[in-house]
Amino acid sequence: MTRRSPARMRPVVDAAPRINVVQSDKEALTGGGFTALLESAAQQILAVTYWFDPAPHVGPYPVTVRFSGRRIDVKGRLSPGDRFVQDETIEEVVPGSGPISLTTRVRGINPGEWLVTARMLGSAHPAHGPREQGNASPMAGPLSPIARFWRRWAPSAESAEHVRTCPTPLARVPGIFPGIWGAMVTLGMAVALALQFLVISAEHLALGPVWMVSLVAIVAGIAGAKGWFIVLYRREHRIEGWCIQGFITGAILAAAILLVALDVPAGVLLDVTAPGLLVAMAVGRVGCFFAGCCGGPPTASRWGVWSSDQRVGARRIPTQLLESVLALSLGLGVLVAVLVHGLAGGAFFVAGLAAYTLGRQGLLRLRAEPRKTRLGGLATSALASLVLIAAIVLLAR
Repeated sequence: MTRRSPARMRPVVDAAPRINVVQSDKEALTGGGFTALLESAAQQILAVTYWFDPAPHVGPYPVTVRFSGRRIDVKGRLSPGDRFVQDETIEEVVPGSGPISLTTRVRGINPGEWLVTARMLGSAHPAHGPREQGNASPMAGPLSPIARFWRRWAPSAESAEHVRTCPTPLARVPGIFPGIWGAMVTLGMAVALALQFLVISAEHLALGPVWMVSLVAIVAGIAGAKGWFIVLYRREHRIEGWCIQGFITGAILAAAILLVALDVPAGVLLDVTAPGLLVAMAVGRVGCFFAGCCGGPPTASRWGVWSSDQRVGARRIPTQLLESVLALSLGLGVLVAVLVHGLAGGAFFVAGLAAYTLGRQGLLRLRAEPRKTRLGGLATSALASLVLIAAIVLLAR
């Protein structure tokens, strides 16, 4: 398995003319907390993509692409914010992985309409195909339907079209749909409540108390997901993401308090919630796939799926979709078991979540980003295995 191919900024060398200095994405998100995030979201940026095909190297190799542009809707002399030169580097390009897109986000420039060109530096493999305008090496062909779709979706440095600046959240990047994660998570919550209603109706239970606990748990889970991410990435001062571990922790704590306050049996709530929770996570992981998070590294395998990490689009190990299939399978299995067998005092919930946690630990090894600790994963897998065995024994008896 090939490790992740991150794109990073490199100092511009031998660039002429170079009037302004642009800042990287990381600089825009550090040291300002929530205010800095809002300013970054409202800032006008230029997002441009360069496409190329990997060279037939023996192994992974680095590629650097130089983007340069000038604003064309300028009256009079150009100001420092009307030109830019910016280098982007992919540390590891995987040969045989198919078409690759590299997207740069240019900050610190004047809003307006721009003409952007790009070219590959060094002795890297040139792209094939018909020659197009600018210094950019053309794209190889023929393209797969997925690559053709994303090439039309996002501005390309090889096209003759001019590119306009836009707010950061609306930047078009191959493989990424802005706002898709929030939409899919909202859909997942609706599906979870619908499945919970189905089980409650089948068991002839009172809907009000259960839904009260569920809705408050969802709100607490959202807060927990955000807080967990902020704590996890406190050194990087990142606040734009979410963590499913935080959602589960916050939801469980809120639900435990309300269960006591409303005198709702914990086992009943857990079992009627388990199918919907697992299916909701399956829906949410599809949002992760199109949001460019939690993905796998680039691969030349035929089983790879073309996707993006928000900067580099390539054929990757689809860890988000694999986790979605895992959660969906477990959710449907638990749903059938609950409807056929009836409630089991929370045992179905425990078994489903333990199986999901165990499977997820294996999928985490396939992700592009390295794990924080190795022992943590082993301990989690061991604990999940023990809990799963205990739940199965309880259900069998």
